[in-house]
Amino acid sequence: MSFVQAHNLSKSYQGKEILSDLSFAVEAGDRIGLVGQNGSGKTTLLHLISGRIKPDSGEILRSQSLVMSYLEQRPLAYDHGGYPLLENPRFIRMEKRLRELEALMAGGGAPSAAPGVPAESSIAGAERAEDDAIMREYSLLQEQYENEGAFDYSARLARNLAGLGLSDSQMRQPYDTLSGGEQMRVSLGRFLLEPSDLMLFDEPTNHLDLDGLEWLQEYLHSKRSAMIIVSHDRWFLDQVCEKIFELENRKLYTYQGNYTKSRELKRERDALLGKTLDRLREKIAREQEVTQTMLSHRKMSSYHSREKVVRKLKNELDELRRQKNPARKMVFSFLPPANRADANRVILETENLAVAYDRPLFSGVSLTLKASDKIAIVGANGCGKTTLMRIMTGRSEADEGSIRLFGDPAIALMGQMVAFEDDSLTVYEYLSAAHPDTETAIRNRLAQFGFREEAMVKKLSALSGGERHRLYLCALLEQHPDILFLDEPTNHLDIESRQLLEEALREFAGAVVTVSHDRYFIQSAANSVLGFIGTEVRPFDTYEEWFACRRRFLEEQSSSGTGIGSAVPLPGHRAVWRKEEASKHGHYGALPGNAVPPVGNTVDERRGAAAEARRERAQFRQKKSRLERRIGELEKAGDLFENADPTSHTPGDYEIYANQLLELEALYEEYFALVENEI
Repeated sequence: MSFVQAHNLSKSYQGKEILSDLSFAVEAGDRIGLVGQNGSGKTTLLHLISGRIKPDSGEILRSQSLVMSYLEQRPLAYDHGGYPLLENPRFIRMEKRLRELEALMAGGGAPSAAPGVPAESSIAGAERAEDDAIMREYSLLQEQYENEGAFDYSARLARNLAGLGLSDSQMRQPYDTLSGGEQMRVSLGRFLLEPSDLMLFDEPTNHLDLDGLEWLQEYLHSKRSAMIIVSHDRWFLDQVCEKIFELENRKLYTYQGNYTKSRELKRERDALLGKTLDRLREKIAREQEVTQTMLSHRKMSSYHSREKVVRKLKNELDELRRQKNPARKMVFSFLPPANRADANRVILETENLAVAYDRPLFSGVSLTLKASDKIAIVGANGCGKTTLMRIMTGRSEADEGSIRLFGDPAIALMGQMVAFEDDSLTVYEYLSAAHPDTETAIRNRLAQFGFREEAMVKKLSALSGGERHRLYLCALLEQHPDILFLDEPTNHLDIESRQLLEEALREFAGAVVTVSHDRYFIQSAANSVLGFIGTEVRPFDTYEEWFACRRRFLEEQSSSGTGIGSAVPLPGHRAVWRKEEASKHGHYGALPGNAVPPVGNTVDERRGAAAEARRERAQFRQKKSRLERRIGELEKAGDLFENADPTSHTPGDYEIYANQLLELEALYEEYFALVENEI
């Protein structure tokens, strides 16, 4: 059954054609991933499908009974009407109307007789008609109330939000007090409960961590609705989608299979198209030779006939050329490190690194980094990935352990946030000041990173997040680093830019250590994984191995009811950071802990257990944060009291101070008990 059929759709904005002559169908049960470069028209196509905008030409037909839902990339603020977050204002209004109708049916709403007319003269038929209308409205409304799942809506929404990473306390907060990312997750959780035959998603994965992504994947697998998903997360597309729509050069191409399969089919299509173009060029060349022969022999009739053939072939060639992939706008290329003597030489080594703030983040981290290693650091949000990277670069200190550098390697780091000292500079001025060179060399280097012509004179303050990261990376690589540290480098890049970066990292002769949530990027650009399992950090060959091990660990923790990790006091000395000239080879040190055996429960039970574990971890963070805030307030108040002139204190001040000390002592005990049983 076709839900949507589109024929020859075209759409332009301000005279620029965005989509041209698109024809496609969306069938019941389709799971479609919609991909394309930024600006290729993905959101425009979703708007056309949903009916929010109309095409300039062509037509789009929708099934008459089709129920469609649409999650926008930036949903409109939710109209909660002051009700609790887990309530649906629409259901509350429906329930209120049901109570009103019940009161009318009980006799409270019968019409009175008209003035001056005896009651017995009232028209009985009118009363019966009104009663029948009330009954019909009540029956229809009650059926709608039940069919839309109003009775257990709050419980279902709570399960969704827990799976997406919100804690119980966050679910009890007023909607307006949540952060932007939390509000996006609330919008997604509500959206998933809407009855729908066709679900349209525009970047649903933007504000989800690894656990949220896995939960959403499993949830969507359980849905029977058709869906079209716009996402830059290729791993997510691989797990969820069975068909790919790609917008390219204003056209739409359809591939059967998931994202990875679509890339194979696309390469085959490009190769076939290339061969067709070659054959057509050869045919045109032959026809032109024949045409010239006809002209030289003064056979004008044959000459003009051949001219028409050549013209037709050239038109065909132009049409095929337009189907070719547009030229890449950006080409990442990495300058070789200064020292390329031995790809297997050891350049960095850590031994038993440990960090604890109010609780242990990690301990016993031992690894050996060789000159050509490509390592991805993976783990849940807040586990300490960025902290570990900063320690490895010497920008932070560990509480315990040592770091050794061999051969004085050059180190470069790009963090999640990119800041420039002077945002008033242009792109060209910034790079020429940071790395003076000829104008031609600077322009060529900028062009490789997608900055051409007018982009070179843009102010740094006007750059988007992706442009800032590209420019910073461009400048960073001029340093010829031996070790490149990258913290979430794909956050602001579209799929094609991510692919280009992956290719460049594979070709880069130096070592790369990257923190990333992009599972496809990890699989493509890293040859090993350093993964967080609780407070342990273990080496894995692949992302899949780490994820399976971590999942077993969380299921075991959830089923046993024990906390993750324990608050073991760490010695107070700092990690030792030193450089050594010796050439030393090694490998990842053995780390404590074995994989937890798998738990033999169903997919639904595992999903519920994972959601419950995430809920408990979120509650732990909320409670810890509340305690930290109150402890900080009391400590600050105590400092003010103790540093003030004693003669200014009244007896009441001393009483308040004593009560604050008692409260502070109780909070300390509660806090330490909490972190010793961390979720």
